[in-house]
Amino acid sequence: MQRLIAIVALGALGALGACASAPPRASAHEAPQLRLAPALLGHPVDLQQHLTLQAPGHDQQLDVLLEADAQHVQLGVVAMGQVAARLAWDGTTLTEERAPWWPQAVSGARILSDLQLTLWPVAAIQAALPAGWTFAEAGDVRTLRQDGDVVTVITRTAPQVVELEQRREHFKLKIESRAASDATPGP
Repeated sequence: MQRLIAIVALGALGALGACASAPPRASAHEAPQLRLAPALLGHPVDLQQHLTLQAPGHDQQLDVLLEADAQHVQLGVVAMGQVAARLAWDGTTLTEERAPWWPQAVSGARILSDLQLTLWPVAAIQAALPAGWTFAEAGDVRTLRQDGDVVTVITRTAPQVVELEQRREHFKLKIESRAASDATPGP
């Protein structure tokens, strides 16, 4: 089973933009936006995910298709039966396509970063963090901290279920995953 099967679902929440090749700079209050090479993941991923987003005054459900290998990460977000966004990362360029109705506030860079916090090896994440930031894994829990303060908590609650909590951004994301090959085609 994939490590902390969580994914881009976060992306569904993150925020899709346009194209970017240099990592965007986060403000001192925001979590750093990771841009780790696809090869650092260490294994291919092919998942279908169902995401449940909980934010103050807003709950939403989304479906995500995630494929990753040593060269690329590709993600598709489906909301209300329509393709909302597509994201592709080749280790150099982040490309995003979005439906006109998909919120501009959802950033592809944030989605990619949350995905990497969830799936990539701890050592790769630690090496990419700026001074003052730490990332650790203890059992089924991963924690991102800034100067000791908890910013993000990622918890595996079941073999195929991960919950991501962004404390500063005040949202929680429940990610239920299964291998894309196990997915039952819809009507």
